[in-house]
Amino acid sequence: MGRLRLGAPLSIADAAGCASRHGFEIWSKLTKLKVLDLSGNMLNDSIITSLVALSTIRSLFLNYTALSSAVTIQQLSTMKLETLDLSDNAINGTISTGICNMEILQELHLNDNMLFGELPSCIGNLTSLRVLDLSNNLLRVKLPSPSFAKFTSLVKLSLSNNHLEGVLFLSSLSNNRQLTHLELASSGNDFQLQTENPATDMSAQLQVLVLRNCNLNGNSAVIPRFLLHQHSLDLIDMSNNNLGGYFPSWLIENNVNLSYLILRGNSFSGPLFPPPKVHINLQWLDASCNKLSKLTMEINVSLPNLQYLNLSDNSFQGVFPSSFNNMVSRVGVDLSSNNFLDDIGAAFKMIGIANLILSRNNFYGSLPQELPPHFSHLVLNDNKITGKIPESICFNIFLTVLDFSNNNLIGSLPTCIYALPLLVILNLKGNSLVGSIPSEICHLNRLIFLDVSRNNLSGPIPCLPNVQYLHLSENQFNGTFPLSLGTDIYTIDLQGNQFSGILPRLMFKAFPKLQIMLLERNMFEGMIPNDICHLKCLRLLDLSHNKLSGKLPSCLSNIGSDDESFNFQYSDRNITSIFLMFPVSSYQDLLAQYTKFISQPDQEEFMTKSRKDYYKGNMLNYMSGLDFSSNQLKGSIPESIGDMKWLRALNFSANYFDGSIPQSLSNLSDLESLDLSHNNLAGQIPSELAALRSLEVFSVAYNNLSGPTPGIKGQFITFDQSSYEGNPYLCGPPLLSCSEAPSVPELEENKEDDKVDDIILFGCSAMFYMVGFWTSMGVLYFKTSWRWSWFSVVDRFSDCVMAKLAIYTRKIRGAN
Repeated sequence: MGRLRLGAPLSIADAAGCASRHGFEIWSKLTKLKVLDLSGNMLNDSIITSLVALSTIRSLFLNYTALSSAVTIQQLSTMKLETLDLSDNAINGTISTGICNMEILQELHLNDNMLFGELPSCIGNLTSLRVLDLSNNLLRVKLPSPSFAKFTSLVKLSLSNNHLEGVLFLSSLSNNRQLTHLELASSGNDFQLQTENPATDMSAQLQVLVLRNCNLNGNSAVIPRFLLHQHSLDLIDMSNNNLGGYFPSWLIENNVNLSYLILRGNSFSGPLFPPPKVHINLQWLDASCNKLSKLTMEINVSLPNLQYLNLSDNSFQGVFPSSFNNMVSRVGVDLSSNNFLDDIGAAFKMIGIANLILSRNNFYGSLPQELPPHFSHLVLNDNKITGKIPESICFNIFLTVLDFSNNNLIGSLPTCIYALPLLVILNLKGNSLVGSIPSEICHLNRLIFLDVSRNNLSGPIPCLPNVQYLHLSENQFNGTFPLSLGTDIYTIDLQGNQFSGILPRLMFKAFPKLQIMLLERNMFEGMIPNDICHLKCLRLLDLSHNKLSGKLPSCLSNIGSDDESFNFQYSDRNITSIFLMFPVSSYQDLLAQYTKFISQPDQEEFMTKSRKDYYKGNMLNYMSGLDFSSNQLKGSIPESIGDMKWLRALNFSANYFDGSIPQSLSNLSDLESLDLSHNNLAGQIPSELAALRSLEVFSVAYNNLSGPTPGIKGQFITFDQSSYEGNPYLCGPPLLSCSEAPSVPELEENKEDDKVDDIILFGCSAMFYMVGFWTSMGVLYFKTSWRWSWFSVVDRFSDCVMAKLAIYTRKIRGAN
């Protein structure tokens, strides 16, 4: 049988752009070619037409080739294939009914795509199927299905991470004697797997069993009894099924080849019993998110080859278990979110642990001065650790994740930090560190996440060329806005520092991918540059409590206009995954769960609904807002702000905005918080605002508004008088009725006009008087004859006045 494998790096130019008679067409002469493997190349969908012409092909591997069109499946269905692998692509669409024509197909791999919709009912025509892998898609699979009953030759059935529906009795698969891989994991809550009623008598000896989030036996806490008769299992995953009772160590005892046991997210309680015999094959044990309270086994003795142990989110307490002493693990140990109370030094007696996670416990004391040099991930956040960060941390040259956040560490950041060339995540927030950020940090070219917020650090910010998530809030950093950042930055959080100066125009063009910028409580001043409108990916902007002045840019609505770019699914290719060191590539579906070691979700604090909340991970996809409050901004609120339909929070309070409230605000259908209080806004509240069905917080207090409120329409029925106070001429619910409210006085505009007229009149009069007076004086000075005539007139007039005054005075005296 002929086999041709053209693995990477066969380029698009080589494969997708073949000229006539110089590409795949010429392969048609290979009349004995049976297997064609193009996996790992960058192909496009136009190549499929050429492949279909290769009539002798029986096995076609197109996995990891960047194909995206669902038409691909329809086109390939005309080939007489026995194996078709289209896994790990980006195929988007429904599965074509044409696939039902591939009656000799034995293996179908469509996993890890973006397929959706229902399975074709005719898929049961593929009676020769031995492998059906549809895992990690968006398919809606209704069970039981008559189609699956026809697959009597199945060796592997994987429906993991799709939306499974209905009730499946596992006994319906009892006759599949060749079945070795059964993987069922629902992405929703509409699926139930029954193994006990009726009881399952599985004739096949399984090797891989995944029953994750299957509502096993109606969440009755019963472990499937058919497992008592299974002895060949290599992997068991029954996570998130509310299984209860004592930890089932018998699963380890029964299956001598068991390598992976995952029972996270259940309700197992009591001690973690060891198997009665030493088990040399178990490498991966995850019993996290249960209620286990005591560790009775000597890990290093009972499970000598264990590589990864996850007992996080249980009820372990007291001192660090001595059973962990001298434990040797190549991958990692996760004991986070328990109640261990011990000196942190006790945790460093384990040997060779590459990844150690002890977060959210009660460890105390100082870190050992001589830390082991083999860490890749060291995560000790949310404990009570004191003292300084030891310089020996810099000997961990393979360190990629360092998280000491929310402890009581003191001292400065080690200047030797430049010696950690692989460092990707550095999180030291919530300590009492002092000094400045060492300039040597500029040499950490892989650093993408830096959080030193809530410390006592000061000084300027050094260059951070590749950081994508920057958190420096609640410190004493000073200087101007840091511009020595990379162009790929997504988050800048400088809240609560002493930065000053103007907002440089350059910054808004320098960071085209910026999605979150928080500058609250600094000393920035000047106007908001029009260049801010270039931030089309920005969705959280907080400039509150600064000294900004002037008008808002008229182009403000351009901010956040790029919907496609806003996605806070945190990931990074530079992070060295622990799984690259662990030979489990056959279980990619399983490994997708374990991202705790290799990702650090971004977390932001933002004021909305009159309180500060934290938003992190995927929640950032749903949070958006502008906060310009407590500045010295003036002018009118742009009508175009109604085009920012992504807004959920808008705060313009405590400024000098005037004019009317824009009617266009009613277009912000997702708006949850609107604060326009403490300004100089006038006119009426637009009645159209009643259309804001999501509004939970509303305030226009202390303005110059008048007329009726929106009353009790929509969400406005929930707002009390405090939302309107300080506007004496507003009326209607929840205030006085408009018939009882004080009448609105003459328009302030007219009063202002009268004042202006008076000032003009007075000014003109004064000007004419001065001109007349000095003109007369000038004439009299230069004209002598006019001056003598003027003095003569004045003398005669004054003599007359004095004579009449003397006569009048004498008459008064005579009368007395």
